[in-house]
Amino acid sequence: MKLFPFIHTGTPSVLSLAVVVLLLSGCASTPPPLQEMAVAEAALQRASSTGTSTAAPGELATAAAKLASARSAMAAGQSERARQLALEATVDAEVAEMRAQSVRSSTAARETEEAARVLREEISRKTPR
Repeated sequence: MKLFPFIHTGTPSVLSLAVVVLLLSGCASTPPPLQEMAVAEAALQRASSTGTSTAAPGELATAAAKLASARSAMAAGQSERARQLALEATVDAEVAEMRAQSVRSSTAARETEEAARVLREEISRKTPR
């Protein structure tokens, strides 16, 4: 009589292989998010070079803070946290760029409207009545 009838000898079962794979995958650590960090660095650098510090300083500061936190997490060996923070920093840098572009577009639109108003006044002054 077998002591453990559910344990088979001979070829390994699919269940036992799955258990081994799960145990081994639990031992593996998350690799450092080098690509995500590089993308976040580039996004922040690009956002910083487009004049966002005056048009979207809050958004830019948020992106920089998250990137700094990602660096700290990576140095502490918290790869998954670093990855998440790097992804957030990338999105925040892109938001800063878009906000700055929106401010620049609004300013350009106001300037164009003002130029059109001045031109209309000039034309109406020169037109005989």
